[in-house]
Amino acid sequence: MSFNEHMHIRNRYRTKPPDFKQLAEKHTELKPFLIEKTNGGVTLDFRDAKAVRTLTIVTAKEDFNLNLELSLDRLIPRIPQKLNYIHWIEDLMECKTEASGIDIGCGCSCIHALLAARMNPQWKMLVSEIDPFNYNMAVKNVEQNELQDQIHVISMNSSALFDGLIDRTKHYDFLMCNPPFFCDTSEYQGLTNTRNVERPSANSINTAADIESIYDQGGEIEFVKRMIDESRLYTSNVRIFTSQLGKKSSLKQVQKYLKDIHHTDTEFCQGNTMRWAVAWTFDETYRFSEQCQSREKTNKKKQNRTPISVQFESKYSFNFIKDYLEKNIFNELNLKWTSLSSFAWIFDAYENLWSHQRQRRRHQNDEQPPSKRLKSNDIQEEKLCCIQARLDEHEGVCTLYLLFVDGTNGDAANQIGQYIKNQFPKYCQSHTNTLTIE
Repeated sequence: MSFNEHMHIRNRYRTKPPDFKQLAEKHTELKPFLIEKTNGGVTLDFRDAKAVRTLTIVTAKEDFNLNLELSLDRLIPRIPQKLNYIHWIEDLMECKTEASGIDIGCGCSCIHALLAARMNPQWKMLVSEIDPFNYNMAVKNVEQNELQDQIHVISMNSSALFDGLIDRTKHYDFLMCNPPFFCDTSEYQGLTNTRNVERPSANSINTAADIESIYDQGGEIEFVKRMIDESRLYTSNVRIFTSQLGKKSSLKQVQKYLKDIHHTDTEFCQGNTMRWAVAWTFDETYRFSEQCQSREKTNKKKQNRTPISVQFESKYSFNFIKDYLEKNIFNELNLKWTSLSSFAWIFDAYENLWSHQRQRRRHQNDEQPPSKRLKSNDIQEEKLCCIQARLDEHEGVCTLYLLFVDGTNGDAANQIGQYIKNQFPKYCQSHTNTLTIE
């Protein structure tokens, strides 16, 4: 099974993976590692560290004009995987021509910053590294590609992630990180395993040093939690914080930790390997676009693209129902609405006023202390839904169609449709004098 079809849509290797034979003809250092297949093609032994290192070096040179120096006892990056992350960052940046970013733990290759700078010539990258060996090699890789004007490498200690790195007088568009996945040597060596048994085993060697792979204070979950905690101190300095995750089991725990922060997640797919990533922001004006979200969330939204219909009895006229919507429902639910025509509207909702009506009335009328009543400042600031509405009349029967467009509540169209059904009879009773009956 291969996940290549789910690689980022702009990843150049999605539909055209590296041609090893063609690469070896131009870069002869790759030839000794070619293995002939029975069908006449060639492949590589991805469990051979020298083969993987050579492939990465020649691919970087051929496709990005990057000269890399890599060590066999440090993490060897897989360029197709790294491209997924960079393209996702570009999506988060809405493909800005100019941007400034931070990479926490650049490794010896400094590959994230090098790819970002090469693909986006006006981007600036500030990168950190705590391992002296990786730091020196990262500086060399930046210098031998003459990218010092775009990339600045800083040597850090492990006592803080952001303190001493992020300049509080400056603003950065994004921050990225590929954290240590494992919490101890046993997990790193595979003695404990969280991989789904139905998934094929990884067929590629891991050359990463302990300092790159192990965070002995809880692995990647605690590392990213630490990032989240520190990010609260830099809410006005960094617009979007991101981190990669190596295990799907980590994703839910990180999402739970981000529950009070606006965030999204995605997955990176390549070959037999999947990685996950989270992004969060304290910028109240920023909204994560659909293309930045996971396939699971996107598929759920697509499933919600079928319009919800609310049919009214034939005795109710078109104008009566239209007045019910514009003068009652839209105001009652505090919807931000715009008329598209005399029979169509589009509206946004930023708070859920259509659910739990009994509980809402009880809280408004009871004698509980103010701290336990529903408060106006409890209103969610993120957009719950954007919905298109259309009122049609056919053979004297009116039908309202509600189509979910976007937002965090994919079931909002159905919920609002049910609310309209429940409230309409009450509205009719109070407006009997204006009711048109055929």
